[in-house]
Amino acid sequence: MCKANCDFCFVLQQPRKPKMRRALHIKDDDYRLSFLHGNFITLTNMKQEDYLRIFEQRLSPLYISVHATDDDVRRRHLQSPHAKPIMADLRMLIDHGIDIHTQNVIVPGDNDGAILDQTLADLSGLYPGSLSIGVVPVGLTKHREKRPEVQPATPAQAGEIIAQVDRARAANLIEHDDPLVYAADELYILAGQPVPEADYYLDFPQLENGIGLLRHLVDTFDEQFESLPESISRAKEIVLVTGRSAEPTLTELTGRINSRVAKLTTTVLPVDNEFWGRTVTVSGLLTGEDIVAALRSANLSGREVLLPPDCLNRDGLFLDDETIDSVAATTGCRLHPSSYNLIESVENVLAA
Repeated sequence: MCKANCDFCFVLQQPRKPKMRRALHIKDDDYRLSFLHGNFITLTNMKQEDYLRIFEQRLSPLYISVHATDDDVRRRHLQSPHAKPIMADLRMLIDHGIDIHTQNVIVPGDNDGAILDQTLADLSGLYPGSLSIGVVPVGLTKHREKRPEVQPATPAQAGEIIAQVDRARAANLIEHDDPLVYAADELYILAGQPVPEADYYLDFPQLENGIGLLRHLVDTFDEQFESLPESISRAKEIVLVTGRSAEPTLTELTGRINSRVAKLTTTVLPVDNEFWGRTVTVSGLLTGEDIVAALRSANLSGREVLLPPDCLNRDGLFLDDETIDSVAATTGCRLHPSSYNLIESVENVLAA
């Protein structure tokens, strides 16, 4: 159980609705899940026996939420006044052969500016045990009635955070021949800047943290584009559901598909997130309820619909426990799960 009480904790920003995935209400901070699944942990609940087990079983790498290496700022950020000095814990892990990936959720006015510069320098100084350092913007939902006020980053602030990341990367390339530090896709979208080319991300160490997803999507599309047929036997329309963040990128890619494949029309349906609030723009957090509303509003009954990657769990449930079958029955659409391989996803629909 997580002992931190972060003002931006997603678990603490949930609506009071009974029909929701149970896991959304669990504040896990388990080092075993960090090792097995890449979950980020704070180390605030760790005991000596936990560290001994990690060392004995060589549970490496671990994924750790740092947010700030200034301990006073970090304690305030986590709302965890008894959190131990983070750099000492990180050095202890590395000294025992445990590599780390770290993330820093940036709250403007709290851990940005000079605090972020210090954090990036401190974490970079742990190389080579420090494998990657992610910098992501704070995510806020509309369900914050009992939470302190937190302001999201403005476009100008996002641009400055990117500039800080770039300065840290340049220093690391000189000192370590490794950039180490990566800015999240959301920062580039917010700042109105194009996402970097693939060499920025090296081996994409924090892809599941939203760092490099758009570049991976576009490059995979480019690599496989020529595999699309030049025509299909009968006219078909495919609708791609997405959140607002990916809408511009998908609109560009579907335009290219339409230009290549005769008789195929692909369109993008951006869905506003009413469930958590419109400040939540990533497609993986869209609910069945919001997708139903968008499909019905657009009168898309009978169409082939590609769902966003990661909006369904392994049991085929949306975050609000709707199913593909329930959404299909309500909308009259034929729904298809997709992946971050857009070409493959479209080909699967064509073959269905």
